[in-house]
Amino acid sequence: MEYRRTAVIKLDTPEGADSLLQETVEQFKHCANTASDWCWHGNDGYHVTAKAKAERALYDKLRDETDLTANLVQKGIRRAVEAVKSGVERLKREESTS
Repeated sequence: MEYRRTAVIKLDTPEGADSLLQETVEQFKHCANTASDWCWHGNDGYHVTAKAKAERALYDKLRDETDLTANLVQKGIRRAVEAVKSGVERLKREESTS
């Protein structure tokens, strides 16, 4: 059996760094939302649920549009792909999705 532990730590940012952290969050959301829109509509009429395909199509564009590091851009794209996969599964079960 595998166990996971979560450690809660306080993020102690230097004075004035709150706005920088908020900007990073907004840029990450931009990556995830852009990827979600692209994956949901697809460029060929289908929902894109392949992480590699989404990354190939969106990575360079999102890196140019944001100041995020490579791993944050990739994480935003992957999070969007997982959300689209979940939505597609809900559609297959004839459940509502947003």
